[in-house]
Amino acid sequence: MTQTQTQAPARGGQFLTSTAAADQVFVREDISDEQRLFGQTAAEFMQKEVLPVVQRLYDHDWTLTRQLLKKASELDLLRLEIPPAYGGLGLDLISASYVGEQIAVNPSFGGSLGAHTSIGTLPLVYFGNEEQKARYLPRLASADLIGAYALTEPQAGSDALAARTTATLTPDGRHYELTGQKMWITNGGFADLFTIFAKVGGDKFTAFLVERGMGVVSGRDEIKLGLDGSSTTALMLDNVKVPVENVLGTIGQGHKVAFNVLNLGRVKLGARNMSGVRLALNHSVKYAKERRQFGKAIAEFGLIKQKLAGMAIRGFVGDAMSYRTLGDVDRQIERGDRADGVLVMKTIEGFSVECSINKVWTSEALAWAVDEGVQVFGGNGYSREFPLERMFRDARITRIYEGTNEINRMLVPTRLLKQQPQLFTAEGARAALASPPPAPSPQSPLGGEREYVARLKRLSIALVGHASSAYGDGLKDEQEVLGQIADVIIETYATESGIARAEKLHARGDRRASLAIDIARVYTNDAADRVAAAARQVVAARPPRAGDASLGDLVQRLAAYTGIDAIAARRRIANAVIEAGRYPL
Repeated sequence: MTQTQTQAPARGGQFLTSTAAADQVFVREDISDEQRLFGQTAAEFMQKEVLPVVQRLYDHDWTLTRQLLKKASELDLLRLEIPPAYGGLGLDLISASYVGEQIAVNPSFGGSLGAHTSIGTLPLVYFGNEEQKARYLPRLASADLIGAYALTEPQAGSDALAARTTATLTPDGRHYELTGQKMWITNGGFADLFTIFAKVGGDKFTAFLVERGMGVVSGRDEIKLGLDGSSTTALMLDNVKVPVENVLGTIGQGHKVAFNVLNLGRVKLGARNMSGVRLALNHSVKYAKERRQFGKAIAEFGLIKQKLAGMAIRGFVGDAMSYRTLGDVDRQIERGDRADGVLVMKTIEGFSVECSINKVWTSEALAWAVDEGVQVFGGNGYSREFPLERMFRDARITRIYEGTNEINRMLVPTRLLKQQPQLFTAEGARAALASPPPAPSPQSPLGGEREYVARLKRLSIALVGHASSAYGDGLKDEQEVLGQIADVIIETYATESGIARAEKLHARGDRRASLAIDIARVYTNDAADRVAAAARQVVAARPPRAGDASLGDLVQRLAAYTGIDAIAARRRIANAVIEAGRYPL
């Protein structure tokens, strides 16, 4: 089993068979001055316009939300991904994601703006015809229209294709009448244009562009755990008459619209989640330096340092994963024409594994960070007078929307099997297990960690191939097995991404390189424990007919990791955080 060193995968899912060379992986530090300028504009907008009035948003002042979206449009923040021909800027995913980071400092308004610019607008960008784009996109770019996306139904959540909303052609052939109900629609209380999915003829799942004035009725705003400054409602559709020219895409091909747009959301979601991780750390370290117990600041206590270090580690690795994927996708798109919607959607679909990996990992990293942030604040963390309480509530949705983490875990190994079926076979599994271990790279300060990642890739291939051979067509029903395999693959991508980013900082002589190397080593050390546990469960669960009694030994040999003094390294990371008084990278 050999690995090739490539500039970037020609398509997604190839990270298991190629090495991510540090000099060819896009990292946060590669963001250009122009991209940073857009981010600075967004950050200043949030500080000056949004944060001072957030209580009014929490009080459901949707008129104010629309006014803020209009102000955002005047700063070009709603038109980043709309093609220039329709009043947009046609920028890359990295630029859009970096702006999204800044907007995410308030997840409620971030949700309103993100729903409008992403799932509310991009279905039209990539699947609309010329007439539809000309009619709606300039008005979406200017916030004259606010967009929303209506897929979920009371009986069709993760199983979106089980939707019951119907679309019936009128006798004169000029309209479709939509009847049904949609749930959990962000911007549902005040949006003007909805992408709504319904079944034509009882089985042809189709997307429609539906204006509120066509008869869409919103339910009351949901009383939610978090994001209570964004509008989330049901939609009632009672024979809503939609002109036939408002079919989005092709009749019966709505699944392509739905699932590709979700992937497009997932590829950018990681950067937004990491914004929350950094903010949780910044609040926590500030409080830990001020709060005194037993005669000293709690930041001096080892178990508090462990929490601060853990947040910094997740912030660094999550950024590495997110921008690595964004860079690979943008690089692939730039080989063609960014205005070519078919190319963009094909590229995004090709990277669906990485999109799911980032969605799962970053949402769970955010959950961990805000939970530990509450703990750093102690009793005050449980109080609404302090910031972590709201962050804790707001973060919970990230493991549910854009496809639950359970669904995304299932997608990781199953999409790999579809993308590269020739790799994940019984023969492929045996080859991966039997290949000699690669020699550590003497050029890298993380040579041992690189060697371990190379073994993780072989382990991932072996586990997927073994499971496919052992379970056959029944593998789709072995969700626990698929989930454990997905965790091994996710750790493989995360570990390599963190290593590559640290190596790149080291090669550039960045003053933070030693801190980055500590982070990469600690993450590898901790990931090794999780990988070993997951691999053991997969092996132990194999059916009797799977044979090969030596499988467990071979798997554990690949998963083995010597380990480092992670306690000392975490202390160094925490000390850097405390000295900086904030996230230091």
